[in-house]
Amino acid sequence: MKNIFKISLLVLIIAQFSCKNDDDIQIDIDTDGDGIYDAIEIDNGTDKNDPCDPQQEAGYTDYDATNAIWSNANCDDDSILNGDEIANGTNPYIDNTSYAVAELLPNLSELNLFKGLMSNIEPIETVHVFDLQTSLYTDYAKKIRFISIPKDENMVYNGAGLPIYPNNTILTKTFYYLNDERDESLGKKIIETRVLIKKAGIWEIGNYIWNDEQTDAVRDESGTTLPITWINNEGIERSFTYEVPDYAACVKCHENNGTRMPIGPKIRNINVGNQLQHYIDLGLLTNAPAVSEITKLPNWEDDDTYSLEERGRAYLDVNCAHCHQTGGFFNVNFFDSFDLRFELLFDDTNIANVKDNINIRMSLDPSSEYVMPQIGTAIRHEEGYALMLEYVNSL
Repeated sequence: MKNIFKISLLVLIIAQFSCKNDDDIQIDIDTDGDGIYDAIEIDNGTDKNDPCDPQQEAGYTDYDATNAIWSNANCDDDSILNGDEIANGTNPYIDNTSYAVAELLPNLSELNLFKGLMSNIEPIETVHVFDLQTSLYTDYAKKIRFISIPKDENMVYNGAGLPIYPNNTILTKTFYYLNDERDESLGKKIIETRVLIKKAGIWEIGNYIWNDEQTDAVRDESGTTLPITWINNEGIERSFTYEVPDYAACVKCHENNGTRMPIGPKIRNINVGNQLQHYIDLGLLTNAPAVSEITKLPNWEDDDTYSLEERGRAYLDVNCAHCHQTGGFFNVNFFDSFDLRFELLFDDTNIANVKDNINIRMSLDPSSEYVMPQIGTAIRHEEGYALMLEYVNSL
């Protein structure tokens, strides 16, 4: 009789909770998967729909990892979802976020940029791959670019040029060749990773050359050359001698009036797809207007969207303007008669008066005293040269 009475009482209690109008709370329901029934959460004044309320200690394990609400929450606010933490074997209640090390250390691995095998060139969760609208040409090498913004910091929008990067920002560019561009599964050869780190307002420059085993890269500022062979998308085998620049060559490109700075990651050039909006949503870019209002550098390869002049000017801006502008290496050391920056009005660039020189330099004519750009042009950029030839001939 006592057991029958207990069962009847339990049924009555459940029925009473089931019939309540206050959110129709049942005592055996845990909506948010935090291991605490909804009825108890309401009695305690916590949120039955918030898997992180109440806050739990690091050793708490009564959560329901199969619950979608709990799994998609981030209870330790470390940028990793609870469910991913369980899959990774980390604690969803401890901020164990890993950050890159903003120092030019002897080995690239010591910068803590890569997840898993370094040869996969995959960043840790707080390091982001970024793309460019128009990128610098370097002997047909493929490139992966990383940006690391330090914890609790952000880039500040400062117009279409370079954002204000916080101290300890890391920018990297890794150069590699696929063994066969028709089949990525056949592997790749990673050559070098160039690194910029902002320390106390000054951009430090470092270069790392990868070992033959592709397990790490060693800092080396002396530069070197090495033979490269690969098969391109047309099935043609290409071979040449790749030149890794020395420190002086890096400074020559990255310095303007004695101040070192990045070249490619200007706001207008990283305004690709939803990339800027992603940074804004993550809090990595602040003070920016609506992305639709932000200038975008033309993609030199997109002849459906941009005019010949826009594409030609964008190509010159990225590949040449770092030296050929006021304060750039060429203009400071030779003469200041032309400026190839995209933001200038055409009449202020003097491109029309140097168009023949642009053609000769980019053609890599062996009879010419100079070739341009000076770095990364052991092989003529056929597509880029064809664009520039068409452009300067139209002037």
